[in-house]
Amino acid sequence: MRLKIIALFAFLAAALSCQAQSGTIAINGVDRDGFGGVYEITGTGFDGGRYWWMCIEPNGSPNAGAGDGYLAEALSFQDGWDRMNTERLDFYTNNPGYYLTAIPTQVRVMEYVLDTYLPWTTLAGPSGRFAEQDATSSLYGDNADFYNAFFVVQNFLSETYGKTVKSDFTDMSDYNFFAGNATDPAAIAARSSLFATILSDVEAKAAVNFFDTYSVQRGYVIGNTLFSESDPDNWQDVLIIYDLAPVPEPSGALLIACTGLAVMLRRFRRLA
Repeated sequence: MRLKIIALFAFLAAALSCQAQSGTIAINGVDRDGFGGVYEITGTGFDGGRYWWMCIEPNGSPNAGAGDGYLAEALSFQDGWDRMNTERLDFYTNNPGYYLTAIPTQVRVMEYVLDTYLPWTTLAGPSGRFAEQDATSSLYGDNADFYNAFFVVQNFLSETYGKTVKSDFTDMSDYNFFAGNATDPAAIAARSSLFATILSDVEAKAAVNFFDTYSVQRGYVIGNTLFSESDPDNWQDVLIIYDLAPVPEPSGALLIACTGLAVMLRRFRRLA
């Protein structure tokens, strides 16, 4: 009986591991500025369509414009948050306690901001990737609801990149607003106001431990290239807006594992 239970949990763990494995994706530029844009993506989990992305590695790493392309690993938000470059990975590897404090807390906070402040219900459209929005980079600075929300959230994620050890979000005074690509004074004002709203909201929710149990509602993937910051192959890691759907249903492997679990538990009860 003991061996059967051990084998069962080994099987389930293997299925879950398969669920979480990364895969290679091919990224081709469509249009962008230094803060975000649109890529055509094929490979693991992607259908060759257009996906909006935002910069989450603000250290001068290059991103792909029209005619540019590169290969990356598609990673979950949490798996990719320490791997933007080898220097960052070395820091966390040498300070492993942050894998239990800073990284999971930061990821949950960022997922909440993405879920809440991107215009999912008003502007995403049926594709769930905001693909109906104009990707022309010369428009990104305009005072438009989509660009304002998108680049304010990018501002928040970019600021979080630099907070390598931050796990207390009750004080957001270390976050700074930047106008980025906004050129219209009305856009700058709107974005500054939204950024302040986000900071106040996060502080209030952190004060009541809201993020301890927050579960992501949408789909996000990190496009990762792991090289030194100075390596020309270290393409800028990006947060890809993956889909509109809630947390995906279990994969076939996970469903098989769960079915196997139920069957074996019934057998155990009969043998008990």
